[in-house]
Amino acid sequence: MATEKAKIKESKLVDDIKEVTLTSGQYSVTVVPQLGAKITSILNRKTKREFLSRTNVDYRPRVYGDAFENYERDGADECFPTVGGCPYPNYPWQGTDIPDHGELWCLPWQHEITKDKLRTWVRGIRLPYLFERTISFETLARHEKQYIRLSYSVTNESPYDMPFLYAFHPLFKAETKSKLMLPPGADVVTWSSSEDRLGKPMTKHTWPEVTDFTLDKSYDRSVIRSSRTKESEKLFTTPLDQGRCALVYPKDEFIGFLFPAKRFPHLGLWVNEGEWHNLHQVAVEPSTSQVDRLDVAVGLDACGTVPAHGTTEWDLSILIGKGEEELTSVLGEF
Repeated sequence: MATEKAKIKESKLVDDIKEVTLTSGQYSVTVVPQLGAKITSILNRKTKREFLSRTNVDYRPRVYGDAFENYERDGADECFPTVGGCPYPNYPWQGTDIPDHGELWCLPWQHEITKDKLRTWVRGIRLPYLFERTISFETLARHEKQYIRLSYSVTNESPYDMPFLYAFHPLFKAETKSKLMLPPGADVVTWSSSEDRLGKPMTKHTWPEVTDFTLDKSYDRSVIRSSRTKESEKLFTTPLDQGRCALVYPKDEFIGFLFPAKRFPHLGLWVNEGEWHNLHQVAVEPSTSQVDRLDVAVGLDACGTVPAHGTTEWDLSILIGKGEEELTSVLGEF
C-alpha cells in the first residue's frame, strides 16, 4: 500500500461555509468540515460519474440535536455513537439524550491539510471523546489499483468504558436495475419498511429474496427498482465473515467497500425507491450492529466499546471501477 499524490483545494461552498476537494488522476472527493465533515462528492473523473446523491436542499449550518431529515438528505455522513436517537444506556452518561443519527453529522469539525491527506476531527458534546478521520488516495500493491482510504480513530477521554454504535452513512444515487452485492452466505433481517411490508423488526429473509407480507410474495431485493415504486426499507445483514460489498450500476460501473468484518460485522441497507421525500437513493452502511439504536444494541451485547482512556482505530476502503473482471479482482466473488 502506497499513498498517492493528491491535489487538495479549499474553496467557498456557500456563505461562510468552505469545502475541501482532494483530487487524483482518477478520483475526487469533496468534504465540508463545518457540516459534520460530510462528504458531498465522490467522483470518478475518468467516467464523470458522481456516486453520491445530491438533493435540491441548500447547505446550511446545523442545529445540534435537530432531525437529520431537516437538512440535505444526501452525501455521506458519519454516525456515532448511535444512528437512531436514544438515551445513552450506560453509566456515567446513562439517560443522556443522543441526537438522531448521532452527534457527528451536526457538529462543525476542525481540519488540517497535510501532504496528500485531509485530516478532520471533532470532540463530542454529551460524551467525552475525540473522533478523527483522515482521507487519502492509496494503491493496492497487488493490483496497482487506486482506492480511497478513510482512516479513523476514536479516543475515549474518560475513565469509563464507552459503548458505541458506528455506521458510515453514504446516500448513493440509485438507478433502476442497479444491483447490491453482498458476500456469499449473508442473509438480511428487517429493521423497518414502509407500511411494515417486510414484517416486524428482526424478521429474517434469505438473500437476495425478501418477502412482502402485505402481498404474500417475494422479490429480489438485490435489484434496485424504479422510483415510481414508492417504497422504502432498512435492512441489516446477518453476521458477515467478510467485510466487503458493492453497488453495481446498469453499465457495470461499481463502488464498493472493504472493511474489517470483526469490528463491523453487519451492513445496513437503506433502499429508498421514491417513498422518502420522493428520493431515489441507496445506502450501504458498514455497521457495528443489526440495529440502529445504541440502547437496544447494548441490551443485545452487539456494539463496539472504546475502553477507558483508550483509542479504537479502523480503516474503510472505497473502491471504484467498471466491469465484472475488475470487480472480482479487487472485491472478490459475489
